[in-house]
Amino acid sequence: MLASAFEALLAALYLDQGIEITKQFLLPRLEPLAHNIISKRLFKDNKSRFQELAQAHDGITPSYRIANQEGPSHNREFTVEVLLGKLVAGRGHGRNKQTAEQDAAHAALVSRGWTE
Repeated sequence: MLASAFEALLAALYLDQGIEITKQFLLPRLEPLAHNIISKRLFKDNKSRFQELAQAHDGITPSYRIANQEGPSHNREFTVEVLLGKLVAGRGHGRNKQTAEQDAAHAALVSRGWTE
């Protein structure tokens, strides 16, 4: 609820005062938080989060496989599946394998209810 209230406050400020005033309000509040997150490496990408949670909950290290690739070499689209054992836990798409793997891990996190 706090996040929704903050979002509403920002929207009201933007609609009433415009983008510059909203930035003047928001940036000083975000910069220390962003610095803390980056300097302490408190962020994790979807693949890292899914691997940690899969190992903790299921005792399995996920693996990734290319399910499909389409298009010419300069404009390829990859479909990747993330597997827990033989079970397809998620499927993702992207312009490169890494993006498709991240998307598949995100899909798996969502399907298992492991997102914030």
